[in-house]
Amino acid sequence: MSTRMGVWLRSPIWQAAGVVLAFLLVASFHHENDGLWFQGDAPRHAANGLFWWDLLRATPVDPVDYAVRYYARYPVIAPATYPPLTYIVEGLAFAVFGPSPSVARYTILSFAMVAGIYTMAWARTWIGTLAGWTGVFLAFIPGIALWSNAVMLNVPATALGIASLYHFRRWLENGRTIQLVSTAAFVAAVLLTYYPGASVLSILTAWFLFRVRHLSFDRRLWWMVPIALLAVVPLTAALLLSPLHTSRHLPWMGFLTRRTTWTFYWFALPSLVGTVTLSLSVAALAVAVWFERWRVEAAYLVLWIAVLLVGLSVLPARDPRYILLVAPAFVLAVAIGIAAAVRSLPEFAPPYQMVMLAGALAIGVWSAGRVAVPRVTGFREIALFLQQQAPTDAVLYDGDYDGLFGFYVRALDPAFERRVVLASKLLYSYGPGATFEWTQTSAVASTDDVVTLLRTRSGCRWVAIEARRKPPAVVARRLLAEAVTRSEFEFVRSFPITGAGDRRVDLYRMVNRVEPSTAVDLSFSSLSGRTFLHVVPITR
Repeated sequence: MSTRMGVWLRSPIWQAAGVVLAFLLVASFHHENDGLWFQGDAPRHAANGLFWWDLLRATPVDPVDYAVRYYARYPVIAPATYPPLTYIVEGLAFAVFGPSPSVARYTILSFAMVAGIYTMAWARTWIGTLAGWTGVFLAFIPGIALWSNAVMLNVPATALGIASLYHFRRWLENGRTIQLVSTAAFVAAVLLTYYPGASVLSILTAWFLFRVRHLSFDRRLWWMVPIALLAVVPLTAALLLSPLHTSRHLPWMGFLTRRTTWTFYWFALPSLVGTVTLSLSVAALAVAVWFERWRVEAAYLVLWIAVLLVGLSVLPARDPRYILLVAPAFVLAVAIGIAAAVRSLPEFAPPYQMVMLAGALAIGVWSAGRVAVPRVTGFREIALFLQQQAPTDAVLYDGDYDGLFGFYVRALDPAFERRVVLASKLLYSYGPGATFEWTQTSAVASTDDVVTLLRTRSGCRWVAIEARRKPPAVVARRLLAEAVTRSEFEFVRSFPITGAGDRRVDLYRMVNRVEPSTAVDLSFSSLSGRTFLHVVPITR
């Protein structure tokens, strides 16, 4: 029995099953969350999955024209801002299971499981077969538990990033071509998923320099270079299509000389990986340096963490989720510490190993259960109401959560019969330009201007406005809120919103005739200075 238990504990199949079950368990803690809670980006990532699958099925001669016309109907997609790989996978899932936030959320969760599997493989290869359970504990890291339950690109980039690191290290040690080919494939996949994920290249470079004297080269490997460069095509297209978006992500001298530039990510580590994990991993790495068996292991992980944090520090856009790739490194560091400690103790029998593993898993589950994942609800109900009351009408929407509203409208509109118009595109512009400083411009100066513009250029009989107690800072938003109280509009219904602060969505309908709008003019002030005139919204 003891022997069987020892085999079970070291089985890669059971460890991989443990990884999958751990991520599903953590997801079950937040089963009511739709994954679209992160304001702005998350619903647009979900909408992008619908767009890319529609694009691939349509195979248009002019993809840019198709994207612009699609945007004219559903202005919540961002095809020029992010590369397409995850969206294509997501779109395939939508095609099989139907377009819903849950499908998008579990697509991201599947990438998180891949990250756990590779963490398991790393630990089994370089720490010990029993250490493969390390992959399970990745699911309990606060940052992983949070972002694996959000429709964001950080988790897919983390999964593909650790895969490239794993195969590159295998190549550094055995020189097999298949490992370098796998590395190139996963690096290309990272670049086709999330542009900041290119930071993995800095880690690969550091490891290469660390082991360069031990390497031998095969000139036949140069054929992989042009293949890997194909992954840069979407990035090149994004640079051309959105130069303003690109320029504000470039560092400047004043930014680089600030102390906070270089300390931000280091101070973000406790909340991302957890104070206990951080403390244990730092202690483990410090001790590992003194043992020849673990010195190289510690060096790989220290380079992994330090190079990633320093490399991403030079970018003006910053958020703890950008360094999610460090999470596996800290979990592996703790595993090294445990392995080093166990070697100095008498060997435990498999039953005792089972008890200790169960205890550690219980603590991990408890810790993951304490991670708060936001939940925003109420927008699907608005889209459903409009689907029933105005199945072929356009609606103007104004509010911070326009992405959530727009995704649900698109998900409930398979025939492309409805249309969303954003007040931020018709009445005003409010957002970043060449820098991250937000500016506003207005196309209206009075409530008369608002009514005239809605009647003659929007094509919208319906107006949905996010209402809050605090008056909006944007002048045109205040004018719109005042305009809908006039006799030209009738109040229809108010929808409560939960999880987004003190707000609701008020729905109005214009009483007088609205001139139909068959074509719209589009501009993208936060991406480029380019304008598209007389764009006809996409149809089936």
